[in-house]
Amino acid sequence: MLRYLTNHQIDYSKWDACIEASGQRLVYALSWYLDVVSPGWAGLVEEQHGQYVAVMPLPLSRRFGISYVQQPLFCQQLGFFAVTDAAQPSAFLARLQQQFALISKYSFNTANFLSFELEEIRHLRVYRHQTHHLDLTPDYETIYRQYTREGKNNLKRSLEAGLQIKESNDINPLIALFKNNAASRIRGGVSDAAYVQLSQLYEILAGKGLATLLYTQTPAGETDAGCLFFIYGQKIIYLFNAASAEGRNRHGRSLMIDYMIQKYAGQSYIFDFESPAAAASVIRFYQGFGATPAPFNTITFNNLPFPVRFLKRARQFIYQKVMATFTSKPDS
Repeated sequence: MLRYLTNHQIDYSKWDACIEASGQRLVYALSWYLDVVSPGWAGLVEEQHGQYVAVMPLPLSRRFGISYVQQPLFCQQLGFFAVTDAAQPSAFLARLQQQFALISKYSFNTANFLSFELEEIRHLRVYRHQTHHLDLTPDYETIYRQYTREGKNNLKRSLEAGLQIKESNDINPLIALFKNNAASRIRGGVSDAAYVQLSQLYEILAGKGLATLLYTQTPAGETDAGCLFFIYGQKIIYLFNAASAEGRNRHGRSLMIDYMIQKYAGQSYIFDFESPAAAASVIRFYQGFGATPAPFNTITFNNLPFPVRFLKRARQFIYQKVMATFTSKPDS
Protein backbone atom coordinates (compact mmCIF):
# COMPACT_ATOMS: atom_id res chain seq x y z
CA MET A 1 0.00 0.00 0.00
CA LEU A 2 1.36 3.40 -1.03
CA ARG A 3 1.33 5.98 1.75
CA TYR A 4 2.34 9.59 2.25
CA LEU A 5 4.44 9.89 5.40
CA THR A 6 5.49 13.06 7.16
CA ASN A 7 9.05 13.28 8.39
CA HIS A 8 8.35 12.07 11.92
CA GLN A 9 6.40 9.09 10.56
CA ILE A 10 9.29 7.80 8.43
CA ASP A 11 11.43 4.97 9.77
CA TYR A 12 14.90 6.18 8.79
CA SER A 13 16.52 2.75 9.00
CA LYS A 14 13.92 1.23 6.66
CA TRP A 15 14.18 4.23 4.34
CA ASP A 16 17.96 4.04 4.00
CA ALA A 17 17.84 0.26 3.60
CA CYS A 18 15.49 0.75 0.64
CA ILE A 19 17.77 3.36 -0.95
CA GLU A 20 20.82 1.13 -0.42
CA ALA A 21 19.14 -1.89 -2.02
CA SER A 22 17.49 -0.01 -4.90
CA GLY A 23 18.74 -0.05 -8.44
CA GLN A 24 18.64 3.75 -8.51
CA ARG A 25 20.56 4.46 -5.28
CA LEU A 26 21.87 7.97 -4.89
CA VAL A 27 23.42 9.76 -1.94
CA TYR A 28 20.91 12.62 -2.38
CA ALA A 29 18.04 10.35 -1.28
CA LEU A 30 19.50 9.08 2.00
CA SER A 31 17.75 10.30 5.13
CA TRP A 32 20.74 12.07 6.66
CA TYR A 33 21.50 13.88 3.39
CA LEU A 34 17.89 15.04 3.09
CA ASP A 35 17.96 16.24 6.70
CA VAL A 36 20.63 18.77 5.69
CA VAL A 37 19.28 19.98 2.34
CA SER A 38 15.57 19.86 3.25
CA PRO A 39 14.82 19.65 6.98
CA GLY A 40 11.33 18.27 7.55
CA TRP A 41 11.25 16.40 4.23
CA ALA A 42 8.47 13.88 3.68
CA GLY A 43 8.10 10.82 1.49
CA LEU A 44 5.88 8.44 -0.40
CA VAL A 45 6.43 4.88 0.80
CA GLU A 46 5.32 1.45 -0.35
CA GLU A 47 5.79 -1.16 2.35
CA GLN A 48 5.67 -4.95 2.18
CA HIS A 49 6.15 -7.38 5.07
CA GLY A 50 7.39 -4.59 7.32
CA GLN A 51 10.02 -3.27 4.90
CA TYR A 52 10.06 -0.30 2.56
CA VAL A 53 10.24 -1.63 -1.01
CA ALA A 54 9.79 1.66 -2.90
CA VAL A 55 10.15 5.28 -1.80
CA MET A 56 10.03 8.77 -3.24
CA PRO A 57 11.65 11.55 -1.18
CA LEU A 58 9.75 14.84 -1.08
CA PRO A 59 11.69 17.98 -0.13
CA LEU A 60 9.16 20.45 1.22
CA SER A 61 8.93 24.21 1.50
CA ARG A 62 6.18 26.43 2.86
CA ARG A 63 5.25 29.96 1.89
CA PHE A 64 2.09 32.02 2.42
CA GLY A 65 0.50 29.06 4.17
CA ILE A 66 1.06 26.73 1.19
CA SER A 67 3.13 23.57 1.59
CA TYR A 68 4.76 22.53 -1.68
CA VAL A 69 7.53 20.36 -3.15
CA GLN A 70 10.76 22.11 -4.07
CA GLN A 71 14.07 20.61 -5.23
CA PRO A 72 16.75 21.86 -2.83
CA LEU A 73 20.30 23.01 -3.49
CA PHE A 74 23.06 20.38 -3.68
CA CYS A 75 20.49 17.77 -4.67
CA GLN A 76 20.37 17.43 -8.44
CA GLN A 77 18.16 14.34 -8.66
CA LEU A 78 15.64 12.53 -6.49
CA GLY A 79 12.69 10.60 -7.93
CA PHE A 80 11.70 6.98 -7.54
CA PHE A 81 13.76 4.32 -5.69
CA ALA A 82 12.61 0.70 -5.59
CA VAL A 83 13.87 -2.76 -4.71
CA THR A 84 11.09 -4.44 -6.69
CA ASP A 85 9.92 -4.15 -10.29
CA ALA A 86 6.30 -4.37 -9.13
CA ALA A 87 6.28 -0.76 -7.87
CA GLN A 88 5.04 1.71 -10.49
CA PRO A 89 6.35 5.30 -10.80
CA SER A 90 3.00 6.40 -12.26
CA ALA A 91 1.24 5.48 -9.01
CA PHE A 92 3.72 7.57 -7.04
CA LEU A 93 3.23 10.60 -9.26
CA ALA A 94 -0.56 10.27 -9.07
CA ARG A 95 -0.36 10.14 -5.27
CA LEU A 96 1.97 13.13 -5.26
CA GLN A 97 -0.57 15.19 -7.23
CA GLN A 98 -3.29 14.22 -4.78
CA GLN A 99 -1.17 15.37 -1.86
CA PHE A 100 0.11 18.70 -3.24
CA ALA A 101 -1.42 21.38 -5.41
CA LEU A 102 2.03 22.77 -6.14
CA ILE A 103 5.29 21.16 -7.20
CA SER A 104 7.61 24.11 -7.72
CA LYS A 105 10.35 21.87 -9.10
CA TYR A 106 11.11 18.17 -8.77
CA SER A 107 13.79 16.18 -10.57
CA PHE A 108 13.74 12.45 -11.18
CA ASN A 109 16.98 10.50 -11.48
CA THR A 110 18.67 9.20 -14.61
CA ALA A 111 17.63 5.63 -13.78
CA ASN A 112 13.91 6.51 -13.73
CA PHE A 113 12.30 5.48 -16.99
CA LEU A 114 8.81 6.96 -16.90
CA SER A 115 6.58 4.93 -19.18
CA PHE A 116 3.52 7.15 -18.92
CA GLU A 117 2.93 10.35 -20.86
CA LEU A 118 3.76 13.11 -18.41
CA GLU A 119 2.66 15.84 -20.80
CA GLU A 120 -0.93 14.56 -20.74
CA ILE A 121 -1.38 15.37 -17.05
CA ARG A 122 -3.18 18.68 -16.61
CA HIS A 123 -1.13 21.53 -15.11
CA LEU A 124 2.03 19.40 -15.29
CA ARG A 125 5.06 20.71 -17.15
CA VAL A 126 8.01 18.51 -18.07
CA TYR A 127 11.55 19.72 -18.68
CA ARG A 128 14.18 17.49 -20.23
CA HIS A 129 17.58 17.96 -18.63
CA GLN A 130 20.83 16.11 -18.85
CA THR A 131 23.85 15.62 -16.73
CA HIS A 132 27.04 14.05 -18.11
CA HIS A 133 28.40 10.63 -17.16
CA LEU A 134 31.77 9.02 -17.70
CA ASP A 135 32.08 5.26 -17.33
CA LEU A 136 35.24 4.49 -15.35
CA THR A 137 35.15 0.73 -15.95
CA PRO A 138 37.92 0.81 -18.61
CA ASP A 139 41.53 1.35 -17.57
CA TYR A 140 42.88 4.90 -17.46
CA GLU A 141 44.81 4.64 -20.73
CA THR A 142 41.63 3.66 -22.56
CA ILE A 143 39.66 6.49 -20.95
CA TYR A 144 42.41 9.03 -21.66
CA ARG A 145 42.36 8.15 -25.35
CA GLN A 146 38.74 9.37 -25.39
CA TYR A 147 39.72 12.83 -24.13
CA THR A 148 39.24 15.47 -26.79
CA ARG A 149 42.11 17.60 -28.03
CA GLU A 150 40.81 20.48 -25.91
CA GLY A 151 40.59 18.23 -22.84
CA LYS A 152 44.16 17.03 -23.29
CA ASN A 153 45.40 20.58 -23.85
CA ASN A 154 43.71 21.82 -20.67
CA LEU A 155 45.37 19.05 -18.71
CA LYS A 156 48.72 19.83 -20.34
CA ARG A 157 48.44 23.50 -19.30
CA SER A 158 47.83 22.53 -15.68
CA LEU A 159 50.91 20.33 -15.69
CA GLU A 160 53.05 22.99 -17.36
CA ALA A 161 51.96 25.44 -14.64
CA GLY A 162 53.53 23.12 -12.09
CA LEU A 163 50.33 22.68 -10.10
CA GLN A 164 50.26 20.19 -7.25
CA ILE A 165 47.13 18.48 -5.92
CA LYS A 166 46.55 18.54 -2.18
CA GLU A 167 43.86 16.52 -0.41
CA SER A 168 42.25 18.45 2.44
CA ASN A 169 39.63 18.30 5.18
CA ASP A 170 39.05 22.07 5.26
CA ILE A 171 36.25 23.31 3.02
CA ASN A 172 36.64 26.97 3.95
CA PRO A 173 39.22 27.77 1.22
CA LEU A 174 36.83 26.33 -1.39
CA ILE A 175 33.98 28.49 -0.11
CA ALA A 176 36.26 31.54 -0.06
CA LEU A 177 37.31 30.90 -3.67
CA PHE A 178 33.66 30.73 -4.68
CA LYS A 179 32.68 33.86 -2.74
CA ASN A 180 35.53 35.88 -4.16
CA ASN A 181 35.38 34.70 -7.76
CA ALA A 182 31.92 33.36 -8.64
CA ALA A 183 29.20 34.52 -6.25
CA SER A 184 28.96 38.02 -7.70
CA ARG A 185 27.97 36.56 -11.10
CA ILE A 186 24.89 34.84 -9.68
CA ARG A 187 21.59 36.67 -10.05
CA GLY A 188 20.19 37.50 -6.65
CA GLY A 189 23.41 36.53 -4.90
CA VAL A 190 24.08 33.53 -2.69
CA SER A 191 22.72 33.33 0.83
CA ASP A 192 24.95 32.56 3.79
CA ALA A 193 22.63 29.62 4.47
CA ALA A 194 23.79 27.95 1.25
CA TYR A 195 27.42 28.04 2.40
CA VAL A 196 26.45 26.69 5.83
CA GLN A 197 24.53 23.89 4.15
CA LEU A 198 27.49 23.00 1.94
CA SER A 199 29.80 22.91 4.96
CA GLN A 200 27.38 20.65 6.83
CA LEU A 201 27.13 18.26 3.89
CA TYR A 202 30.88 18.07 3.59
CA GLU A 203 31.41 17.40 7.30
CA ILE A 204 28.80 14.63 7.35
CA LEU A 205 30.01 12.91 4.18
CA ALA A 206 33.66 13.27 5.13
CA GLY A 207 32.84 11.70 8.49
CA LYS A 208 31.32 8.75 6.63
CA GLY A 209 34.32 8.48 4.29
CA LEU A 210 32.22 9.52 1.27
CA ALA A 211 33.83 12.86 0.38
CA THR A 212 37.04 13.85 -1.36
CA LEU A 213 38.13 17.49 -1.20
CA LEU A 214 41.01 18.56 -3.44
CA TYR A 215 42.91 21.79 -4.03
CA THR A 216 45.58 22.75 -6.52
CA GLN A 217 48.55 24.80 -5.42
CA THR A 218 51.05 26.73 -7.50
CA PRO A 219 54.81 26.28 -7.05
CA ALA A 220 54.64 29.42 -4.86
CA GLY A 221 52.14 27.71 -2.54
CA GLU A 222 49.05 29.64 -3.68
CA THR A 223 45.74 27.74 -3.57
CA ASP A 224 44.12 28.58 -6.90
CA ALA A 225 41.28 26.05 -7.30
CA GLY A 226 39.29 23.45 -5.41
CA CYS A 227 36.87 20.59 -6.15
CA LEU A 228 34.52 18.62 -3.93
CA PHE A 229 33.47 15.09 -4.87
CA PHE A 230 30.96 12.79 -3.15
CA ILE A 231 31.38 9.04 -3.66
CA TYR A 232 28.49 6.67 -2.99
CA GLY A 233 26.81 3.73 -4.67
CA GLN A 234 29.46 3.35 -7.41
CA LYS A 235 28.93 6.95 -8.44
CA ILE A 236 31.36 9.85 -8.09
CA ILE A 237 29.51 13.17 -8.02
CA TYR A 238 31.38 16.33 -8.95
CA LEU A 239 29.37 18.43 -6.55
CA PHE A 240 31.10 21.79 -6.22
CA ASN A 241 34.16 23.70 -7.37
CA ALA A 242 35.69 27.15 -7.56
CA ALA A 243 38.83 28.80 -8.84
CA SER A 244 40.53 32.17 -8.91
CA ALA A 245 40.86 33.99 -12.23
CA GLU A 246 44.44 32.80 -12.50
CA GLY A 247 43.37 29.32 -11.46
CA ARG A 248 40.89 29.15 -14.32
CA ASN A 249 43.68 29.97 -16.75
CA ARG A 250 45.91 27.30 -15.21
CA HIS A 251 43.11 24.68 -15.49
CA GLY A 252 43.60 23.24 -12.01
CA ARG A 253 40.11 21.77 -12.07
CA SER A 254 41.01 19.71 -15.13
CA LEU A 255 43.95 18.34 -13.19
CA MET A 256 41.77 17.39 -10.20
CA ILE A 257 39.11 15.72 -12.33
CA ASP A 258 41.80 13.75 -14.15
CA TYR A 259 43.24 12.77 -10.75
CA MET A 260 39.89 11.30 -9.71
CA ILE A 261 39.51 9.52 -13.05
CA GLN A 262 42.96 7.97 -12.65
CA LYS A 263 42.23 6.95 -9.05
CA TYR A 264 38.99 5.13 -9.87
CA ALA A 265 39.65 3.96 -13.44
CA GLY A 266 39.27 0.24 -13.98
CA GLN A 267 36.54 0.03 -11.34
CA SER A 268 32.76 -0.06 -11.71
CA TYR A 269 32.18 3.64 -11.07
CA ILE A 270 30.31 6.31 -12.97
CA PHE A 271 31.70 9.84 -12.80
CA ASP A 272 28.76 12.27 -12.74
CA PHE A 273 29.64 15.84 -13.74
CA GLU A 274 26.31 16.92 -12.15
CA SER A 275 25.13 19.95 -14.06
CA PRO A 276 21.80 19.87 -15.89
CA ALA A 277 21.71 23.51 -17.02
CA ALA A 278 25.06 24.38 -18.51
CA ALA A 279 26.38 26.61 -21.25
CA ALA A 280 27.79 25.08 -24.41
CA SER A 281 31.34 25.82 -23.25
CA VAL A 282 30.75 23.91 -20.01
CA ILE A 283 29.26 20.93 -21.83
CA ARG A 284 32.26 20.96 -24.16
CA PHE A 285 34.51 20.91 -21.09
CA TYR A 286 32.74 17.80 -19.73
CA GLN A 287 32.88 16.11 -23.09
CA GLY A 288 36.59 16.85 -23.12
CA PHE A 289 36.95 13.91 -20.72
CA GLY A 290 34.83 11.64 -22.90
CA ALA A 291 31.64 12.19 -20.88
CA THR A 292 28.30 11.53 -22.56
CA PRO A 293 24.83 12.99 -21.87
CA ALA A 294 22.61 11.25 -19.28
CA PRO A 295 19.03 12.56 -19.48
CA PHE A 296 16.53 13.00 -16.68
CA ASN A 297 13.13 14.67 -16.22
CA THR A 298 12.25 17.66 -14.08
CA ILE A 299 8.59 18.41 -13.45
CA THR A 300 6.53 21.30 -12.17
CA PHE A 301 2.85 21.08 -11.24
CA ASN A 302 0.62 24.02 -10.38
CA ASN A 303 -3.02 23.36 -9.58
CA LEU A 304 -3.43 26.42 -7.38
CA PRO A 305 -6.21 28.96 -8.06
CA PHE A 306 -5.38 31.03 -11.15
CA PRO A 307 -4.16 34.28 -9.49
CA VAL A 308 -1.85 32.37 -7.18
CA ARG A 309 -0.73 30.14 -10.04
CA PHE A 310 0.25 33.12 -12.18
CA LEU A 311 2.34 34.69 -9.43
CA LYS A 312 4.00 31.38 -8.64
CA ARG A 313 5.01 30.81 -12.26
CA ALA A 314 6.69 34.21 -12.34
CA ARG A 315 8.59 33.39 -9.18
CA GLN A 316 9.49 29.94 -10.52
CA PHE A 317 11.00 31.47 -13.66
CA ILE A 318 13.26 33.68 -11.56
CA TYR A 319 14.23 30.77 -9.30
CA GLN A 320 15.20 28.56 -12.24
CA LYS A 321 17.48 31.27 -13.60
CA VAL A 322 19.25 31.54 -10.24
CA MET A 323 19.57 27.76 -9.87
CA ALA A 324 20.96 27.38 -13.40
CA THR A 325 23.68 29.88 -12.65
CA PHE A 326 24.52 28.56 -9.20
CA THR A 327 24.74 24.89 -10.20
CA SER A 328 26.79 25.31 -13.38
CA LYS A 329 30.50 24.54 -13.10
CA PRO A 330 32.45 26.40 -15.79
CA ASP A 331 36.15 25.60 -16.06
CA SER A 332 37.06 28.31 -18.50
